[in-house]
Amino acid sequence: MKFLILFVILMSILLIFKFFKKKQDKFSDNKVNKESVIDLEIDPKTKEYKPKD
Repeated sequence: MKFLILFVILMSILLIFKFFKKKQDKFSDNKVNKESVIDLEIDPKTKEYKPKD
């Protein structure tokens, strides 16, 4: 009986941690910068990067 109660308590703690982790991941995903990627190329004359046309 003691093992069953201990098992239930441990599973509930793990479930709570999982819930908060998922909530934290969801919040951090919203902060991702959603700008588009700009392709760059090297300008042969100046040897600097510039956006592709």
